[in-house]
Amino acid sequence: MEQFIVFINNGQHFALDISKIERIIEFQQPKKIPEASDYLLGVIQHNGEILPIIDLTKRLYNNDSLNSDSKKVIVAAWKEKQMGFVVEDIKEISSFEPNQYEKMNRDISISKAYIRGFIKTNDDIIIVLDIDRLFTLEQEKEIREGIEYAL
Repeated sequence: MEQFIVFINNGQHFALDISKIERIIEFQQPKKIPEASDYLLGVIQHNGEILPIIDLTKRLYNNDSLNSDSKKVIVAAWKEKQMGFVVEDIKEISSFEPNQYEKMNRDISISKAYIRGFIKTNDDIIIVLDIDRLFTLEQEKEIREGIEYAL
C-alpha cells in the first residue's frame, strides 16, 4: 500500500506520494519576484534555505487559490530541491489499496504529464500528481532563476 497526502484545490481532491513530502507549514506571504509567472507567488525562508512558493490552483486551473485560514503549504522534494505548494486545505494522509490506484494510461487523450494516475474511492476520484513533471522546461528555468534572484 502506498501512502498519499490528500488535499483540496479548486474543489478537486489531489494526492501526492508521501515520500516526496518534507512537511506541511502554515501559509505565510512570500516575497514577490519581479516579472514572475502568476503561479510563482514568490519565495520564503524555510530552514535557512530559499523556498519557492507555487500556487497550485493558479498553476493547474489558472484561478487564484481561495483566501482562507485553512490554506497550507506542502513542502516537497522537487528536482533535488525543495518547493512549497500552496493548497486550499489538507484532507488527510491515507493509504490506498493497489486496486484503488490506476496509473495514467498514456494512450488516453489527457496530455498532462504531471498526472501520475487516479485513486478511486467510494465517493470520489483523486488525481495523483507527479510534482517533478508539473512544469515545462521553460517554467523550471524561471523558477530556478527566481531562486537565484532572491539570493
